[in-house]
Amino acid sequence: MLKKIWRWIAMAAMSVVVYLACLYAVQDNLIFYPDKFYAAPSEVGMSEFAEQPLVTADGHMIMSWYAQGDADKPVILFFHGNAGQLATFAPHLKAYIKAGYSLFMPEYRGFASSGGKLSEETMYADAVLACQHLKNKLRHDKIVVFGYSMGTAPASAAATMCSADALILAAPFYSLERVVGDKPVPWARLVLKNRLPSNHFVAKYQGPLLVVHGRADKLILPYHGQQLFELSPAADKEFRLLDGVDHNRLFFNDIHHQVMLDWLNRHFAAQGKKAQQKTAVSL
Repeated sequence: MLKKIWRWIAMAAMSVVVYLACLYAVQDNLIFYPDKFYAAPSEVGMSEFAEQPLVTADGHMIMSWYAQGDADKPVILFFHGNAGQLATFAPHLKAYIKAGYSLFMPEYRGFASSGGKLSEETMYADAVLACQHLKNKLRHDKIVVFGYSMGTAPASAAATMCSADALILAAPFYSLERVVGDKPVPWARLVLKNRLPSNHFVAKYQGPLLVVHGRADKLILPYHGQQLFELSPAADKEFRLLDGVDHNRLFFNDIHHQVMLDWLNRHFAAQGKKAQQKTAVSL
């Protein structure tokens, strides 16, 4: 009888090991959903953008789109959500361009025409590369980093490592580990390759912060945004919880972008006026 019990215990343990090994092996396919077919700006009616490929330190091409705005307004460095590609998200950012903001959108490795393999390390490295390109090549001295959904991981990292002038997180996650823990997948957190701890960077970022979440978000529960907001050491921070808004509608229903635009205009329109007054006085 005892041998039989030990046999069952051994079989159960082996099953758990196999289950975890399978999760480890296939997790990238379960977490990341890259769109492999690339669509250029002209193909999706976004002539405001020009392609600006970046080359990483390890030799991969990262496609990026750039729309130039008014010289007295900051550039928005935007990181999109999971699935899709630049062409999926760009049409919903027209309001920012119309408002005069420059917009720079780098793609993720393995998405559309961009080379390489996406990982936590490459995501952060490419985010810093995008910051350096904006500062050194395009000569932008003010950068607002904006991340939606999965994009809140590189956005929070970029804002912290590049000392951005402001950070916007829409439908953010505290960490990928927390998101996985919210799902009914036993022990999945134990084998995560990429933990994407947005909380690690938000806890260090002291610039202006806006966190926006939909109260009806079932993909990334609203408590993620609330806890990131509470964790932030920023003196200038705001949390907006939108009633009746789920994960996708927060971004793809264009009306909700007015929340982000109003916040941007409050912060940077005032700065622009001060700069103009200072110039007028110096003249």
